[in-house]
Amino acid sequence: MFTNQFPFFTNKPEQVYLDSAATTQKHQSVIKAVNDYHCLSSATVHRSAYAIANEATLLYEQARDSTAQLINSPTVEQIVFNSGATESINTIASGLQSHMINGRKILILASEHHANILPWQQLSKRLGLSIEVVNLSAQGQFTQPEYDAFVKQLNTNVAILAMAHVSNALGNIYPVAEICRLARQRDILSVIDGTQAIAHMPVDVDSMGCDFYVFSGHKMYAPTGVGVMYGKSKCLEDLLPLRLGGEMITRVSFTDAEYQLPPLKFEGGTPNVAGVIGLGAAAKFLTLNILAIQQHEISLFKLLSSGLEKREGIRLFGNVNACIQYKGKQQSQHSADLALGHSIGLQSFIFNNHHLYDAAASLYQKNIALRVGHHCAMPLMNVLNIAGTMRVSIGCYTTEQDIQRFLQALDNTLAELDQNVDCRVSLKPKQQEVNSCRDEELAIAFKVKQAQGWDNQYRQLLLASKALKVLPVEMRTNENAVFGCESDLWIAYYDQQLCAYSQSKIIRGILALLIEKVTQMTVTLAGKSVSHKNNADAAGFDYFVYLTDLNLTPFFSVGRRDGIQNAISSIKNSLLKGNN
Repeated sequence: MFTNQFPFFTNKPEQVYLDSAATTQKHQSVIKAVNDYHCLSSATVHRSAYAIANEATLLYEQARDSTAQLINSPTVEQIVFNSGATESINTIASGLQSHMINGRKILILASEHHANILPWQQLSKRLGLSIEVVNLSAQGQFTQPEYDAFVKQLNTNVAILAMAHVSNALGNIYPVAEICRLARQRDILSVIDGTQAIAHMPVDVDSMGCDFYVFSGHKMYAPTGVGVMYGKSKCLEDLLPLRLGGEMITRVSFTDAEYQLPPLKFEGGTPNVAGVIGLGAAAKFLTLNILAIQQHEISLFKLLSSGLEKREGIRLFGNVNACIQYKGKQQSQHSADLALGHSIGLQSFIFNNHHLYDAAASLYQKNIALRVGHHCAMPLMNVLNIAGTMRVSIGCYTTEQDIQRFLQALDNTLAELDQNVDCRVSLKPKQQEVNSCRDEELAIAFKVKQAQGWDNQYRQLLLASKALKVLPVEMRTNENAVFGCESDLWIAYYDQQLCAYSQSKIIRGILALLIEKVTQMTVTLAGKSVSHKNNADAAGFDYFVYLTDLNLTPFFSVGRRDGIQNAISSIKNSLLKGNN
């Protein structure tokens, strides 16, 4: 709908971008505003009186006006600029004073982002509070039963309610207006993380009645490194600032200081002027178009969720799953639309028979950008009893063709993972010759090395996964676990052989390559173990360089690279200890 207003897609027409929950592409007005500032009025703000400094300050404060209009803030002074929602929540949690709260508990949802958990852990220790969690259903739904339980937990013993307006991992839209109304009745301080809501629906903080509302610019088509903290006037007056220095003071001595009134009280140091100006442009774009954006995304989300629901072997999470689950039963169209209305254009899911990272690796090569992992919501994944999800998230620039291309790419990827035929590539006669015992000992590596192109290497790794000496289930203990990996991984000696296991076929294929090399270095052709000295030599071998020489670096994301390095360290430790 708005695709032609985003230069990224003009420059990358082949890209299907479905990771807007992680970060959004930048609107043309944002890019122009930032560029114009750098080219025409690059100066600091609130400090000097020369012409371009005045221009910069005017643009900066106009951005504050635009942001206030976007969320219907009663006054512009209630809009604080900072680096993002994470800084906002940390500012609130570190700046709250004991007289600002009543009760002894902090209430959070199970679906919260780490940034809305960790600061409250620190505050709970500082003020001697406890943290209580509002649970979701086993499928990550928040429907009437969960809401009723939430209301019961929202009692007068709660001091602070900290929750997201929309879950970044599930897409659930929570009824924050009604919850904030109940919180006010019970004298509970409410902190709402609007990061995943601000670009997808109208936000009215005055009507909502929350004490604080925070969000980040890069989730709303604005630059990275800039965000907003809205607060009620009295809350901002009482809250202590986190960043001290610069122009946030009216008077300073060596022993004392007086602070500016909000919002400047919280904007110590040189602000991200360009980022704020860009955020102001994004706020104008959203103010003008938010209703059209909302309808556009709902339409695409129905196409996405129904497409995923029709495919076998996929398990959906979040509120939309509640709607799909009851499809076919007696249910009014109104109630179905209401259930869909409780989720933004974001769908999280897993595969019953395939590892997320194996599927993601293939989708990435098909120009599909999406997110796989715990989405900075590890406690939620523990509640759902899963390691992570594949997350598809829609933006205003997403098209129907994008959804169709994704679903087709997903079908092709799952077909690749399902096939059991021998996918070995045809090699030239010269390449097929094995001239030494060394090549025979490294048969898996030879096939991977000779595979031409990412697709063929991908197939060879899937085949290699079948050659891995699998570690038995009873040996998959914490003692044998390799931590810091994208998927669960165990390595240990079993029956005098180095064995391993991971749910990911790609990781199992890489492990098979590593163990094949270890075996080649430590075992003779007759199958007899060689001396401990050879184990030490094998432990000193650079296995990561070996994998690089096999042209496997395209399979190493940052997380997977760290995991492979940890696996290599585990293998080396096992070699040095021996197989006893």
